[in-house]
Amino acid sequence: MDIQIQERLEIKHKVDALLKKHMGPEDCILMNEIFVEVTGGHIIPNRRLDQTRFIRTIIKELREQGCPIGIKGGKNGGYFTARNDEELKKTIETFHSRAMSSLKQEAALKRISFNELLEQYELELSLEATQEKIAL
Repeated sequence: MDIQIQERLEIKHKVDALLKKHMGPEDCILMNEIFVEVTGGHIIPNRRLDQTRFIRTIIKELREQGCPIGIKGGKNGGYFTARNDEELKKTIETFHSRAMSSLKQEAALKRISFNELLEQYELELSLEATQEKIAL
């Protein structure tokens, strides 16, 4: 296995394990703290976003694998492992809001209505499903 791939997998496991120690929104952990804990590195103030980008990517991947990782905004915010669906509700609402905003912008840039854009996506998804059935 490539060393970079192995290191990335180790960091991913560390992020997963660390987040499992932070159960619920009242026990969240800041991105900076996750970065320092799993890498042993230090945050450089004007490079924080660049330094933590790969941690955000790992968190995204963990969520896509079904890990219930929530985010709490505000002064005492951060990341946490949700204990139940209710604790994930605000995170899901945030993602939904971002997705809808992006779709509305896409429709405007394409100069079509939002409903027309949704119809295009429905057609694309239908075609993908048909192609998957054919491939089986």
